[in-house]
Amino acid sequence: MSELFDQTIAKVKQLSAEEQEQAAYALIDYLDSKDEFQLSDEQLAEISRRIADPDRTFVSYEETRRLLGLQD
Repeated sequence: MSELFDQTIAKVKQLSAEEQEQAAYALIDYLDSKDEFQLSDEQLAEISRRIADPDRTFVSYEETRRLLGLQD
């Protein structure tokens, strides 16, 4: 195990039984779904290209929510 993971487990062990269970479910959920969120090489290249663009534009949080149809 990595040192960071050992430290994480030590912190989880300090939690209540209920919180330990919640942490375990969160880790299992991450492990079960992590492959769904992998970017392809093409997607990574596109992200790098866009970040490197000196004339890139930014969208506010509110505008993003509006564009995605997530307005309150």
